[in-house]
Amino acid sequence: MKDLLKLFFFLAQGLLVLGTTTTGGPPKCNADNCYRALFPCPSPSAVSVASAFCATITASGTTATNYPTRATNACGSTPDRYISACKCGPTCSSTTTTTATVTACPSATPSNGGLVYGDFECPSPSPPWTVQILDPSFSLSTTTINSFTGNRSLRASLTGPSTCSGVCTNARIISPPLPITPNTDYKLTLATFFPNNANGGTGSTGFIGVQINGRAGLTIDANDSPGREKWRFTQSPWRSLASETTAEIRIEWIGPPSFLDTVTFAPVSAYSGSTPPPLGILPGGEFENGLGSWTQQVPDPGATAGVVTLPLPGQVNPDYRFGSHAWRVVSPQKPNPANQEFLVSARLISPTVSVIPGRKYLISFSTYFDAFGIGFVGLMVNNLPIYTRDPADAGQGGIGWWGPNTVYWTAPENVSSAQLKFEAVMSEAGTMGVDAVVMVEVNPAAVTA
Repeated sequence: MKDLLKLFFFLAQGLLVLGTTTTGGPPKCNADNCYRALFPCPSPSAVSVASAFCATITASGTTATNYPTRATNACGSTPDRYISACKCGPTCSSTTTTTATVTACPSATPSNGGLVYGDFECPSPSPPWTVQILDPSFSLSTTTINSFTGNRSLRASLTGPSTCSGVCTNARIISPPLPITPNTDYKLTLATFFPNNANGGTGSTGFIGVQINGRAGLTIDANDSPGREKWRFTQSPWRSLASETTAEIRIEWIGPPSFLDTVTFAPVSAYSGSTPPPLGILPGGEFENGLGSWTQQVPDPGATAGVVTLPLPGQVNPDYRFGSHAWRVVSPQKPNPANQEFLVSARLISPTVSVIPGRKYLISFSTYFDAFGIGFVGLMVNNLPIYTRDPADAGQGGIGWWGPNTVYWTAPENVSSAQLKFEAVMSEAGTMGVDAVVMVEVNPAAVTA
């Protein structure tokens, strides 16, 4: 039954296309060696030259006579590969282009209420991180060969047989003391990638662990979902104690080679009260200040919706939450389909944000259900359905839990704005919730699926 409801969600929009293939058409973004030669970040002058070149080239290449000489070895002298690389555009900051916001070298005195942004775009992970190598066979260095956002990530690798015996910490990075507010909700986000390689392949054990002020919390195992050879984005809540005015973040490697990127630590309230938010492009996704710039529609008069205080009735483990508010939909009885709109009881609509055609974006959020079989939450981007989640899905955690969701969306060509819609498609009495919405541009070459 639930699968039929989900199918109806797509059919109701008139947008389900089966067996579609395309031939011809304009070249697509291909972040290959030609792309990296054309946009050798973090060189602002080179990016400026490449951007000016991309502004002149056409689909036929007839106006392209000024191929950047540094790129000809990788791209050749025909237009197709240049056009493909130009579709990706630069992924680092430049005064002449519109790109994702990436802090090149994080300050040791972070702003925004205690933000440390670790995108590792500097040639080394310090500043502001302190690096400790405890195993001489282990190394930490920034690299351009694999990143989640921007052009660099932090690479942890084994250079020889490990000197560890049993479970031990190979290396760690430590943040400077970050100013925080006592008794306040914070959120740590980070992206991790575990490769398969000769030094610790599919059978290796271990994990990346996080401590904040000495309290162990988040651990990410190499064999956790979605597995190896994929970037994994994680959001983790943390609440300061009454006596705490600073926070020290420690990220430790216990075992496997890996990549780390996009580390952000900021108060949950900053995601609602700041534009742009600490991470990404979508303001208000924590709903700590109510709906803010978001709007809602409630087609079913028998349902109620709005931002409410957490925990929700029946919520399991109330400490596992982001902040103190979330968007909630309640249908006290089985909905009458005649009162719904394509079985939608309520919807939550984001503000419109600017995107770059051809770029890939992460949409991360949490969902809540208080019973099985009550329906599902559907996600649309620019009125196109792309994702559904119900309480029986793997990863949701069942009833009473806030379950994480990770969706990737690529902006179509000629699309420069995006609007998200979360729809509560309800078939029985129950409660649904949405919280912790983040939207951030990722590297076009990032392996995410």
